Amino acid sequence: MYGVLAAGYGDWPIIHQIAWLLGKLMNGIYNIMDSVFGVQNIGVCIIIFTIIIYTLMIPLTVKQQKWSKMSAVMNPEIQKIQKKYANKKDQASMLKQQEELQIVYEKYGVSPTSGCLPMLIPMPILFALYPVIQNIPKYVDGVKAAYMPVVDQIMQVDGFQKIMETIGSAKPVLMSATAYDYSKADTLVQVLYKFQDSTWNTLMEKMPSITDLAQQTMDKVTHLNSFLGINI
Repeated sequence: MYGVLAAGYGDWPIIHQIAWLLGKLMNGIYNIMDSVFGVQNIGVCIIIFTIIIYTLMIPLTVKQQKWSKMSAVMNPEIQKIQKKYANKKDQASMLKQQEELQIVYEKYGVSPTSGCLPMLIPMPILFALYPVIQNIPKYVDGVKAAYMPVVDQIMQVDGFQKIMETIGSAKPVLMSATAYDYSKADTLVQVLYKFQDSTWNTLMEKMPSITDLAQQTMDKVTHLNSFLGINI
């Protein structure tokens, strides 16, 4: 459900911009883990990435929690006022209701919109997380580099585009040729990133000339994507 919603909002410019920033963060984490610790593992990077994002969001979470507690204290007074004016729809009564509500907000040192901002800010961040996690090679140079040698060989095979469109349109990839340009290397990298072992085998059956390099790439990306024995 979250993936469907995120995909729907993925065309918003603000989501693209936040995803770009998050992608830079993910790329930086991968490069540091690789160059400093010699660790090339997407699972570890995603865990560190998630910790950083949620740590940055702690102030908003704390503010939202404070607002929730304050609301629990204010609500009886607010409801009393609303009940008092429930059947009064004239302008004077509405203005008087707003004045009394404002007195309550001032009494507790908050505004009616205080709880909205902490709730709204995390939403585009969470939606932008989805494309980054779904298409790691687009944002992490080191992961993309693992696929490029086999992509270069694929593009030298006669009729490669039609073959890749057929494989990519089926499960588990499900990237329709009407929505993606299979003549581009970046598209092929995105397709290969979604491959499972059986899909790699299908590719090697249809393109026997790339079997050795495809097997090497499959082994390498399996290592990149494995965490605690699970292929993420």
